[in-house]
Amino acid sequence: MLLGPVSRYSLINAKIRSRLATLLSPDMIVRCASARDLPEFYSTLAGTVYEPVLSRPEVALDPRVAERLLVEQEVQWHADLIKDVRDPERALVGALLEKYELENLKAALRIREGDRSKDDLKYIIRKHLPHALPYQSIAEARTLDEVLAYLVATPYLLPVRGSLDDYKRQGTLFPTEIALELDFYRRIKAKVEALGRTDKPIARRLIGLEIDIKNISWLIRLKFYYHIPTGELIDYSIPGGHRLTSDRMRHSFVADSIKDVLTVVLERSFKPVAEIVKREEELSKLYFLEIILWNYLIHEAKRTFGGFPFTVGTVLSYLILKRTEIMNLITILNGKVLKLEQAEIESNLRLAF
Repeated sequence: MLLGPVSRYSLINAKIRSRLATLLSPDMIVRCASARDLPEFYSTLAGTVYEPVLSRPEVALDPRVAERLLVEQEVQWHADLIKDVRDPERALVGALLEKYELENLKAALRIREGDRSKDDLKYIIRKHLPHALPYQSIAEARTLDEVLAYLVATPYLLPVRGSLDDYKRQGTLFPTEIALELDFYRRIKAKVEALGRTDKPIARRLIGLEIDIKNISWLIRLKFYYHIPTGELIDYSIPGGHRLTSDRMRHSFVADSIKDVLTVVLERSFKPVAEIVKREEELSKLYFLEIILWNYLIHEAKRTFGGFPFTVGTVLSYLILKRTEIMNLITILNGKVLKLEQAEIESNLRLAF
């Protein structure tokens, strides 16, 4: 009975176990945060898997290049796993790469809108992604309608086209970006549902937790910062969450304050987080909440490693931990650029290892 999963995941499991040994320890992350400046931060990572990235000459000239190269390395590590996974798991792991492409596309669209500088094009990730999108052409398109021609044969055509009327009526990219995100998670959910009976519940839990985090973050932004009418909020919620039911989300829509919304959403589902939120006075710092919730996801990923190893959970958990590590390094990198104190940098790190 177990021979199938063992055979299916033996190669990828061995590869991931060896990669886990290269993850930076919490102590190393703190050492990086304590570095006096960027050169010391780079030198702290000498001898790690990041040395080849951060020792490149262009990194010393432009810290944003360092950020781009770190994400490109993350994407490469992700892409390298795909060839050792069979379908339908391969389809899911491959589709998850599109989240990086989605960020690229949104950046190019914002440049087109004039919300970002054209110089930002050089910081877009271009390697190891599923589709070769012409980001410069997208950024230089005269209208959003013209962008559609560059999205043919990609999954982004339909959501962008479907958002055109709202985009023109509202005069903002907001409906287009929301449409792209909703479409991405719907497609991911479909690939999760195509998994076998052993893999499906594990993928539902891990990806569902990420969807929960996204839904909570969106709910706060949409209700209190974009002032989306209560009756429309359900249209912006992503299906497939793990702990947050549709009824719980709907009940939270009518709450009058951020604290009330979070009390409804988090209670029983994320009880430890709910207790922290009740004590936190400055709830306007949504980033603080996202860090706490992401730490919960890290905890679940680590717990998955403690279970039966020959499942898609091993792959998904590794990707969560590696993405967390890259986010921490980029947070420290930007903190050094801004000359922030160590304590302030550490308060923005995800350290639930």
